[in-house]
Amino acid sequence: MLKEWEAVQERLKEGLSRGQYDLWVATLRFLQFDGQVLILGCRNSLHRDWVRNHLVSRILTLGRDRFPQLEQVRLELVSEDPLLEREEADDWQIPEDAHQGPRQLSFRDVGQKLRSPFNPRFTFDQFVVGRSNHFAYATCLAMAGQQSLYNQSVYLMADPGLGKSHLTHAVGNLLMTSQPAIRVRYVTAEQFANEMIRALKRDRIEDFKSRYRDGCDVLLLEKVEFFSGKKKIQDELVYTLDELLDRGRRIICTGKTAPNDIPKLNHELRSRLGGVLVAPIERPDFATRKEIIRRKAAYDGVELPMDVVEFLADRITSDVRRLESCLVGMLAKSSILGRPISMDLAREVTQAMLDYLPSLDIPHVAEAVCTSFGVSMEELRSKARNKKVSEARQLAMYLCRKYTSESLNAIAQAFGRSHSTVIYAIKKVDQELGRKNSHLKKRMEHVARRIETRCLDG
Repeated sequence: MLKEWEAVQERLKEGLSRGQYDLWVATLRFLQFDGQVLILGCRNSLHRDWVRNHLVSRILTLGRDRFPQLEQVRLELVSEDPLLEREEADDWQIPEDAHQGPRQLSFRDVGQKLRSPFNPRFTFDQFVVGRSNHFAYATCLAMAGQQSLYNQSVYLMADPGLGKSHLTHAVGNLLMTSQPAIRVRYVTAEQFANEMIRALKRDRIEDFKSRYRDGCDVLLLEKVEFFSGKKKIQDELVYTLDELLDRGRRIICTGKTAPNDIPKLNHELRSRLGGVLVAPIERPDFATRKEIIRRKAAYDGVELPMDVVEFLADRITSDVRRLESCLVGMLAKSSILGRPISMDLAREVTQAMLDYLPSLDIPHVAEAVCTSFGVSMEELRSKARNKKVSEARQLAMYLCRKYTSESLNAIAQAFGRSHSTVIYAIKKVDQELGRKNSHLKKRMEHVARRIETRCLDG
């Protein structure tokens, strides 16, 4: 029966990050299957609660392929052997040779495959391409395929939740399968800094340098804004980048802002990062959001009604991660409660997602827009059509749709406009935000910060 459970565990890897799998799934202990009830052991109550809330329904679904007549999953707390607990506790620490080449194997490694550091769901096939991300997608695909590029280094620039990590992991996954001998080093800026600090403390800085300069064919470096203000680490990174570029190695970096806008970077690092090919990722437009929802649901074997797809794409516009969270929440609620996927269920889940802004209403949003544009609410409600007022009015309608739970009709009435006018305004702003170098994007982000600050203060 243990082998059957291990097969189920393997299936549970799908849809979880490596950290989630190692922390919650790999530590589940098979205790017993009595013909109908699968009994699993958890380390503590936190472990048990997380598995119960996030995994039990999937374990039931996947487990029935291996355990006939499975009807229930029971979670029990189990005490660990003190020596084993100590050994496993050490595994939670970042190993000294994390992201390095081969390490000395322990007995526990015998017979186990080395795990990939890349999320198996983050592939090019699973990445939804639209106007907002096509260039970044094509660039990363070319990097992974060793196509000739003008520059062998790329900087993916995007707000959180728009797909930087997905593309970075997609490059790693493709390289690991198509070129297994290639040495790919994936690391966040924080991990790079921590490794360097440990190397300095242990007088092993030369090993650290060799690991990144001699033992690396492709460097995937995420969240470079973490280097802000860390002078010695910036200096080391400059030397490392120079060495890799001189040898024709490929480099992909990611960050939230352009390199020139990251504060407290020294001139040399700013110059190196500013000289690479910058591939921005913008917020997805309505059509791309619909395809993201449809694709993610299909991956889980669910076909959503089109009205639900369009509702979710219309309501959740900020980032892909929140869109996926909303979808997962709806599928989980449907599975656990046995409710069909419907507009009512979609409304419940999206309302819960937006509950973090409970104090916002149309006047709050309109006030923030008026302050930013230097216009009055009376002007927004008026028939004035000059560019400044029209742009402010359309953005206010767009943000009311994003930040409040009001209907389109309610928004229309607040601004003295028709239902169709609000729809037109939302679509126009969405299209403008999807354009490269949109003049409206910075204005919208400024207003959004004022709105969210108002919410947190209220």
